[in-house]
Amino acid sequence: MIPPEYLDLLAGAHTAVLVTLGPDGAPHTSPVWFLFDGDAGVAGVVHVSNVAGRQKQRNLERDPRVCFTVIDPLNSYRYLELRGTATVADDPDCAVRDAVVRKHGYPTGSSFDRPGTKRVAVTITPNRALVH
Repeated sequence: MIPPEYLDLLAGAHTAVLVTLGPDGAPHTSPVWFLFDGDAGVAGVVHVSNVAGRQKQRNLERDPRVCFTVIDPLNSYRYLELRGTATVADDPDCAVRDAVVRKHGYPTGSSFDRPGTKRVAVTITPNRALVH
């Protein structure tokens, strides 16, 4: 499903754009850090951490369709777009948050949140990959 020559975009410490659908059907875009779990040619999943109760979560609980795009930071004409669906689950131990921030060089994500912040894990299951 995902061409091998684009796996570097999912493996690298890049920022992606996650698009969800708002209550009126309009797109809602958010820059996100992420973690990819999969290999070339297979249907892997993408994990994103989100503060509980934010618009992304509300949108996904109403309509799970998403678009997720990673742009090559060295060549903005090269990108990978994944279309699919997302599920939201509580992340009480912030395991997804911490795994995502470790990918970006931080030992833990605790400095990103105020004490008592609740997190959810968003898991994106692509059903289509588009590349350019």
